Amino acid sequence: MPPDTPLNSLPNELLLSILNDLPTSDLLPLTAVSHHFSSIALRIFHHRLHNLAVSLSPSGRHKLILECYHPTAKISTPYLYCEYLSTDQFYDESSDSALRNSLGEVYSHFKPVLQDENRRPRMRYPRRRPELEEEEEKTVPHQDIYLDADEGFSQLCVITNLVKLGPKPGLFLSHVNISEGLIRLKRNFLSTASSNRTAESEVLWADTKQTIGLKFKIEEKDTGIERPVLVAEGEELPVAYRLQFEELVVRTGELLEAFEGAERQEGEVDGEGKEGRAVVIAAF
Repeated sequence: MPPDTPLNSLPNELLLSILNDLPTSDLLPLTAVSHHFSSIALRIFHHRLHNLAVSLSPSGRHKLILECYHPTAKISTPYLYCEYLSTDQFYDESSDSALRNSLGEVYSHFKPVLQDENRRPRMRYPRRRPELEEEEEKTVPHQDIYLDADEGFSQLCVITNLVKLGPKPGLFLSHVNISEGLIRLKRNFLSTASSNRTAESEVLWADTKQTIGLKFKIEEKDTGIERPVLVAEGEELPVAYRLQFEELVVRTGELLEAFEGAERQEGEVDGEGKEGRAVVIAAF
């Protein structure tokens, strides 16, 4: 083959072999070069997503973990495992055409779930905690939000990490951060969302690039504080809401990059000894 042969004119098998060695971050821009490059790149992404889905399955090696907590309750709030649900369709093998302009527009969907090693998170205001009912222990994971009369909003820190499970709970053999962000929950939004239960939950993005987002089922709770008989017009009262986790969405391109990072990290661990680089995250 002449040395000046354009890459775009190479046979599919050879071009596939060349592009397959590129990391996702370098491969993504090539989908816009030409239809030929896009077709090959999307085939590679399709294969990588299959491997990722297998690795994130219940019997797989990796887990996506979510940390979502009020800034004052970082230590006392446990992380959640996230069960893989699906990835948005972006490629149609039968017609060999891209259904999305870029993998950067595609999201993968997860369901946050409670684990045996997770204890119930502590309340932000223990004095307001109602009597714990036995049936509450079986509910889906949730966050309780409290707003005093002078508070117009609350905040939740959101962190996602891709880990490889170790031999014991809380022991991870690899640990790659995907994204960190902050969700601001305004009083008016919480009130509207809790009263409109028939509408589909909207995605609350934790960062401006919309890398990760969460869907919650929002319900108003009893604050445990006696309401005054007379309330002045426009006066805000203390309120409480329960946010039940429904879904975590993650930009698929970022997820693939994290997966590749975890694979590289595991290779480094194997080179130093399987227990030499284990990461421990406490599960409160």
